[in-house]
Amino acid sequence: MVIRIFQKSPNLNSGESKMKYFFFLALFCLCAATACTETQKTIRVTVENPTTFDREHEMVEIAWTTVCEKLSLQDGQTVVVHNDAREEIPCQLITEGNEVPVSLIFPVSLAGNGKNEYRITVGKPAHVDPMTYGRFVPERKDDFTWENNRSAFRVYGPALEATGEISNGMDFWAKRTDALVIDRWYKDDLAGIRSYHEDHGEGLDFYKVGRTLGLGMTAPYVNDSLWLGNNFTEYRILDQGPLRIAFELRYKPYNVQGFEVNETRRISLNAYSYFNRIEQVFEADTAEITLATGIVLHAQTPEDILSDAENGVMACETPTDSINGTIYAGVIRPESFREIKTGHGHLLGIAPYRTKTNYVYYAGAGWSKAGFDNFAAWIDFLKQETRKIKQPLKINVE
Repeated sequence: MVIRIFQKSPNLNSGESKMKYFFFLALFCLCAATACTETQKTIRVTVENPTTFDREHEMVEIAWTTVCEKLSLQDGQTVVVHNDAREEIPCQLITEGNEVPVSLIFPVSLAGNGKNEYRITVGKPAHVDPMTYGRFVPERKDDFTWENNRSAFRVYGPALEATGEISNGMDFWAKRTDALVIDRWYKDDLAGIRSYHEDHGEGLDFYKVGRTLGLGMTAPYVNDSLWLGNNFTEYRILDQGPLRIAFELRYKPYNVQGFEVNETRRISLNAYSYFNRIEQVFEADTAEITLATGIVLHAQTPEDILSDAENGVMACETPTDSINGTIYAGVIRPESFREIKTGHGHLLGIAPYRTKTNYVYYAGAGWSKAGFDNFAAWIDFLKQETRKIKQPLKINVE
């Protein structure tokens, strides 16, 4: 920074000139110090797309300790994120259920092989309407239901199990609106105004789960048998929007071939994404067991199924409903499956597992009335999502 104080040398013999000189000298020092401070309080984040296709609304995640260190953040200070056009973009602090933030996330969009720069500075972020949401629903027999601006999902709780309806599978609600609908759909359904099992222009619940794994849950697979747990007994919300909903579910111990298994699920869903990230932990008195990640089959034919064990991808197309269309389900496991087969009413991805470790995969679905014209289109999308997971964005923080 250059600040011109005088256009000619001052006459320092004058008292008034001396005062002016030192005033402008102090002003110069203050401005220079401010400029230096502002430079120090800016983080430049360069994000590169390593793939040839465009990637839209994908979350960048940066460790909060890095942000705090580089910005010298004080207690109570917040940050804002700007893109290369100097436009503020939404961001969210991720806590994973802790008091201290773990990371900062914000969405980016890049062309194939593209690169963009983003800046993080100290400041108060603008309000952002939530694009993700989830909650425990005691008024509907203890469901836990969550959504983003693409889809909605739910799992079943203890009050429903008390009625005799046992299921630890995942349900899918088809949506064709960016709006968050959970609360309104439940309220209208329970009040008898309109059922969420019927499409009133925004979508509906017409995915059948029952006593299955539903859309992509996981269970022990021992002696060619699928060992299903019961409904969740405890929940804990870890992060609540606007860009990510994350929560934890716990289950009562259950028997698997003579030994007891304890199961915990951690599920997170980002805005714009069709896929949940699922992290399951199984504890048992054995070092290793076999797991099966399953998608319930509804009278599908072989032509309605994709099996790619090597790349950890499987998918199926539900039979078309003449009124409501078709649901396309999919699972991605980055570490691959040992094999994929049909059995016990499911498409099953089989994998070895060391107990007490994290078993991570992704599960989600699309709808023929919300962007996916046919099963081939869903398969292409699923393969592209797999490449995104296996070739993450390259992030450089300065």
